[in-house]
Amino acid sequence: MARIGRWLGRGDSSAVDFPDGAGPAGLLTRHLLLVPSTVTAEQVDELIRSRVPHCELAATGEVPLGRRSRISGPFELSMEDAVDAGVPMPWTIAYALQAPVDREDPPLPGTDDRDGLAHAFPDGLPWREEGRGLQLLVALARRLHGAVRVVGASSGTLIQPDPDRSVDVLIHSPNWLEPEVVHGLVARILPAAQLAVDGQDWQGPDAEAYSGARIAHDTRHAPLDPHVLATLHAAADEVDLANLRAEDTIDAFAVVAEISPDLSDGAIEVLVHVSDPGEPSVAGQDWGQYPFVTYEVRWSCPQPEERERRLPSSPYLAGRERIRPTLTDVARALVEVTGGVVTDEDGFWLDRYTL
Repeated sequence: MARIGRWLGRGDSSAVDFPDGAGPAGLLTRHLLLVPSTVTAEQVDELIRSRVPHCELAATGEVPLGRRSRISGPFELSMEDAVDAGVPMPWTIAYALQAPVDREDPPLPGTDDRDGLAHAFPDGLPWREEGRGLQLLVALARRLHGAVRVVGASSGTLIQPDPDRSVDVLIHSPNWLEPEVVHGLVARILPAAQLAVDGQDWQGPDAEAYSGARIAHDTRHAPLDPHVLATLHAAADEVDLANLRAEDTIDAFAVVAEISPDLSDGAIEVLVHVSDPGEPSVAGQDWGQYPFVTYEVRWSCPQPEERERRLPSSPYLAGRERIRPTLTDVARALVEVTGGVVTDEDGFWLDRYTL
């Protein structure tokens, strides 16, 4: 089989046979993640592991993403290899996505998205395994200051996502902080912070529930007799009474702080809620197999549609950079108290000590 440059695994400089036996030209049929030459295989491996637990890309040269898709690499390309592979300069380090081509309908005219997929695939958006794999590649390129070379696109074959786009910070922790504590932490940085923890009072079932009208359509072929209906109501009443007697509990709340008096920069929100097990970024934590607490530190920008554009407006970009230090300060204050695992808005791990 033909060779395709060097695979930069741990301590391994040997060349790797490309599955198609086509040499560098075999990359022409693959979506490629292109990264700076300073990015190591271990760095890419760690980022993928935060989204795909048990990833061993740095050790094995590939990681399965689904039943029929995987990422392989890294491949180091010479200038001649890059030309044969259709890789634009100055990129020389590539990771290949192998996935079945699966496209849905074309995006609606004027459709825009932050990952640039609508722009790159005007004839039909990738979805299922191909779509998920491409979204992961774009997220990796955003974090690593890289690019994604796509194939099968009739408009624009290189996606270069904005590396500064990620603003929000998520903290997954086994530790629950009471609303007043979170409010106090945020208020030290943003004195205008307000606690939003309002619940809803239960008023009981409506008249249709008691009369049976609400379920009449489903039970029309076998209607409940009045005695059975009364028994069900009595049992439901006991459940309602037991819940009303119980102490009030809170499993979600928010702290909202407007950043400037004229609201020109929006607000910073801390959304606190209980998360279910299964979050990939906490798969290695002992507490990750149980419900845990997530603290989402997010920017509520005044023009949310700009946040989802491939090329946001200049005022949006300026506002984003103004709020970034404050949002980071809030996240840092929370993680110092809660501990846990910190990720960016794409789900990639962040070092809590370098926020």
